[in-house]
Amino acid sequence: MLQGSKIPLRHRLADLFDDDAPRTLAVRLFNAALAVLIIVNVAAVILESVDGLRVRYPFAFVGIERVATAIFAAEYILRVWTSVDYRSGRFRNPLWGRLRYMRGFFPLVDLIAVLPAVLGFFGAADLRVLRLLRLLRMIKLTRHSTVFGLLWAVLREESRAIAALIFVLFLTLTVSGALMYMIEGEVQPNVFSSIPAAMWWAIETVTTVGYGDMVPVTFPGRVLGGIVSIVGIGTLALFSGLITAGYLNQLRLRRTPKHLADDESVCPHCGGLLRHSRAKAG
Repeated sequence: MLQGSKIPLRHRLADLFDDDAPRTLAVRLFNAALAVLIIVNVAAVILESVDGLRVRYPFAFVGIERVATAIFAAEYILRVWTSVDYRSGRFRNPLWGRLRYMRGFFPLVDLIAVLPAVLGFFGAADLRVLRLLRLLRMIKLTRHSTVFGLLWAVLREESRAIAALIFVLFLTLTVSGALMYMIEGEVQPNVFSSIPAAMWWAIETVTTVGYGDMVPVTFPGRVLGGIVSIVGIGTLALFSGLITAGYLNQLRLRRTPKHLADDESVCPHCGGLLRHSRAKAG
């Protein structure tokens, strides 16, 4: 084992940035500090849109933006530099490993965090676009939140079921939009002018939003609208139930002590705990 003073700096820094590294006190403090910086920076972007505050505190907003950009840029460079020492071993190659790391979701989010400053440096004139990109820095909070990590785990575990529900929902929108176009197209040609326009009505109906801009007036159209509403409520309820069940299963797995987790697993069908008996030696 290497002593702490003999461990290379890059390897020690990798423990701060590696998602698979143990959550030591230093890692928790580092993530908390970055989360606070993100919140302060996003709050500054929001408040800067108020004319009175922007005119009264121009240097404060500029200072916050420059400090945040400098820290985010340093963080991005250090993450790329230390990625070869991550515990997963996926990025060990000094060149291709780092390039592979840079193509990941969170590295792209980190790049977005410094992108507004880069665009400003090259003379981007549309300040509204820069502000919008700066607001995207809130996505960085998902890296430092255990809740979001839990949610990503749920989405990965239930990806097939979620994909099936999304397909059913898309099929419902397409069929109901086409049927409504056939029923209401001749009566209201300016409203249900095409299948895509009727699909917008289907989205409003399935999600129970009901803006009121597109309303069927014929009896068959109203019957179809009622059926689509019921199907939409059932589909969305099934989707929320699936996410809730997956979330509870992930919580149960993470809260189960390790010595019990070796003997138990979660049933993929009912979500209950399954006990596995150990074979006695000898």
